[in-house]
Amino acid sequence: MNVNTVLVLGVVAASLFLFLRAGRRLLTAIALAASVLEALLAFGLVQLGLKGVPLGLVLGGTLAACGVLLYLQVGQKPQVAAATVLALVGGMQVLAVVL
Repeated sequence: MNVNTVLVLGVVAASLFLFLRAGRRLLTAIALAASVLEALLAFGLVQLGLKGVPLGLVLGGTLAACGVLLYLQVGQKPQVAAATVLALVGGMQVLAVVL
């Protein structure tokens, strides 16, 4: 188990927590779908590719955008922490692809 796997599992846990606890279901469902797809890709259970656009950029951008929007909407401390995890890990993935 490496750092990337731990980050993916953390994002899945955070998005699942937000899906179960947050009132907004659309953003949390999008974040959960992106994180589960990323976990499946990380464990090699699914192979997926996009022509011309790195998949890490799409999934990382989705997680970062959902994390920031959820951070602005939720009010309780555990939900803010979970949204922060989504935003930071998504941002790290976008930076890793861009740089």
